[in-house]
Order: sequence, then structure tokens, then C-alpha cells
Amino acid sequence: MDRLRVVLVAAALLGCAGFARADDMAPPALTIVARTPNVEIRIRGVSLKSVRADETQNEVAFDFNGPVDDAAFAQLQDELPDWIDMAYAGYDNAVIHSKRPVTFLAKAESDGFSLRMVPRAGTPDGSEGVLRGSDDAGPPAPAFQPGGEGRGWKLAMNATARAAAERPFDTMLRGGYDTLRTGDAGVVIVSGDYRHTKGTSLYTSDGRFDTQIAENLRLLGDVHNVVVNTKSVRLANGTTGPLNVVDTSGAAGLRFDVDERTSVSAEGLYGRSGYGGRVTIADAEDFGQIGMRLAYHEPYTDTAEAISLKGAKDYSALYAAGQIFEGLWATGEAQATRYGVTGDQNVARTIGWHGGLRYDIDGWPLSLNYDGDGEYVLNAHKTTFIPLSIRTREVHQFGGSFSDDFGGDIWFDLYGGYAIDRYSTQGGYGGAALRYSPEPGFDIALDGRYSAVAEREGESGNAISAGLRLTYAWGAVDAPIFRSL
Repeated sequence: MDRLRVVLVAAALLGCAGFARADDMAPPALTIVARTPNVEIRIRGVSLKSVRADETQNEVAFDFNGPVDDAAFAQLQDELPDWIDMAYAGYDNAVIHSKRPVTFLAKAESDGFSLRMVPRAGTPDGSEGVLRGSDDAGPPAPAFQPGGEGRGWKLAMNATARAAAERPFDTMLRGGYDTLRTGDAGVVIVSGDYRHTKGTSLYTSDGRFDTQIAENLRLLGDVHNVVVNTKSVRLANGTTGPLNVVDTSGAAGLRFDVDERTSVSAEGLYGRSGYGGRVTIADAEDFGQIGMRLAYHEPYTDTAEAISLKGAKDYSALYAAGQIFEGLWATGEAQATRYGVTGDQNVARTIGWHGGLRYDIDGWPLSLNYDGDGEYVLNAHKTTFIPLSIRTREVHQFGGSFSDDFGGDIWFDLYGGYAIDRYSTQGGYGGAALRYSPEPGFDIALDGRYSAVAEREGESGNAISAGLRLTYAWGAVDAPIFRSL
């Protein structure tokens, strides 16, 4: 754990300070129903969505349908010092950690929930860690599956870290629409994206899946299609001119879970640039994940010029993502890259980094964000131009976001800020996202974004983008879309 914190702190280039809490919500009411021999509490004034108990960690976690005040949970430590080691609430979730091994028995109520903690020796009725429904709270929620939550957290961290590295600055996409809490779930994601900058439009569609095929073994697949429509771009013969082309690439492979902490994946890659491969090794910690990736001839399709010249890249990267402390999340990556095109696989060599911080303000649906992305050219082949328009860049974005829900199933995000490229230009960015999650495992997300500063290597600024993403998960008792980042 210490080594992960060191990596994350090193990747964090800017600290985000919190605001003083000023919550005008009525705090939930705490009632101690019984103190011995079993503890029983009742908390009113909250709307319980789900609960998960991890008896190996003596911990129970709650998700709510809206923001909650943490007063009642903080009070638990004072009221039950012999039983409660730690209790706190975030924006729409809460955690209670017991000092001793107990079985958590939770029950949803019409105006909150009740919780009974029974010493691990057993329970009076023989049931273990089950969230029971009540007559006025709808049907009972599914039982917690031992080990599922811990594994799911690691997979969510893995997917979030990878998205952070592959799509720097794209706050809403990096937020984790395609990541799940429950690791046993299979998932299919279908997405579309429109991007326009200076006479060039890219229409991107993507379909990917991740499903378990055997114990500790998962099948991975991805098909990526880009339609290019541009008035002027560098062509393969060295001239410039219009380009209208369809580019299709993809990946397929396997991921093997070595143990509860470590996973290894290997994928074959294909594109107009030819065949390649990619290997990822990841190690999950309690609060995040670290890992490394190696790629050979990965199709490079981020820009119209890269598609025109059939670009590819080889790279090696070290990355980390996770929680530094309560409310503060970080991602970081260091990478060395070699860019190539048809006929010249050594167009440019660069080293780069990416670092991101997100601080969730306690009690508020607000967060402060910092993202940094730097890439520095070591050498580049050129005549009258540099293929792929590779250049030295260093972008810093400072901003904030507001996230709330309309009754629990529909969430919206508004975000914006200011970006500075030390080697080019500066200007504002902003966007909005709307997502609908009618049931666990199903999610529809729509987002739109504008940025005055180029967010991709080889691209110019003033980019407008919009996207739609559909996510469907199956095969798990509970697979809510991950919303913690």
C-alpha cells in the first residue's frame, strides 16, 4: 500500500484544496436500538439503494439514492466506541467498520434503514450478511457475495487507470462509464463519437466486450471504426488534399488473473498499418492499482493525418491510479513512444507523462480537477514536414465539475475550466454529460465537450466533440455502473 501511495503522490503535480462544508440538508437521525448483546441501530432520513458487507474486513458499505449528511455516521464512533472502529459518509455512500468480527444484518426501511451487528459466532436465525427487504421498502435486495466487492473494486480501478492513460483530459469518459464494481460480470460496450476540429471531422464507433470463459480467465475483444472527412490533410505521397476514408482496427485477447491482486492480459492487434500486440500487467492494491503496458504496432487512429498515413506506435508505459486519501483520487503515467507510418516505422520518438487529480468536496456534489499531459520529442524524421505532426506539448487543465441525479436513475455532470499548453496556446474547456441507469448493469451515457486547446498529439485546438455510449453487464448479482471517479 505504501508503494502505491508513493507512486500516486509522485504523479500528482498539483494538490486540490477542499472547501469548508456548508450543508443545508437536514442531517439523518440516529437511534441506538440496542447496545448488547448485539448492536442494533436505526438511521432515518436517507434513501437506501444497496448494501454490501465484507466480513473478512469487518466492513459494511452503503449506497444511497442521493446525497447524505455524515453526521449520523460520525456520531456512531462516539456512541458505540467498543463496537465501531470507523464510520463515515461521502456524497452518496457510507462505510461502517467494526472493531471486532461481526455479521452485518441490514434491513431497508421506508425512511431509512436498520442495521444489526452480531458477533461472528453466529446469528439467532442462522442467516449471514443478507440485506432483507421490508413490506414497505419493496423487494429484498440481493445478498452480498463474499469476495465479489473486493475483486470488482480492483477491476474498476484497472479500467479507470487504462481509460485515464488512453484518453487524457476527457473527464467524462475517464469517469468510468465502462467500469463495474462487480468483477464477475461480463460486459459489452457500444459507443459512438463525433469530433470536429479545423475542417476535419472524425466519426468513431467502437464495440468491445469482456467476459469470463473459465476460472480466472477472461476473453477480451474490441472493434474500432473511424470515418474521416477532411478538406486538407497530409497524404501518403507527401502532398496535401481532401480525404474521405473508413479505417477499421481491432484487438482480441485473453486476461488471466494470477491471484486476487495480479492480472496479465495479452492481445493481438490489427489495423490498416498491419498486425501488432499488446501486453498489460496490473497489480491491485486496497485503494487503487499500479501496472505496466507494452505495445508493438498498435494502430494509431487519433487524428486524420494518422489515419491517412496508416500510423502505428510502439510504447512502454508505467501507470497508477487510486485513492490517496478520503476524497482525493489520482492517476499517473510515464510513457516512452515510437511513432511510425507506412514505409517509416521510426518517424518520431518521444517521452511523456500524464497526471490527474480529483478532489471530491465533502458533502457537496462538487469536485475540483487537475489534469496534466506532457510529451517531449527526442528525435523526428522530417523533410519539409514532420509526419503525423508530432510535436512537443505540455498541457495543464484546471477546473471543476458538478454532478447530481434526478431521482437516482438519471445522472448529469457539468464541468469546465481553463487549459494551458506551454508550447502552444491556452483557453477554456467545458462540457456536459447525461447518463441513465434504469437497472444494475445497464447504462446509457451522452456527453458533449468543447476545448480551445488541443487534447491529442498531432491535433490543433478548438475541438468540439459529442458521444453516446451504451453499456450492458450480465452474470453478476449486482453490477452497478461505477461512479466514484
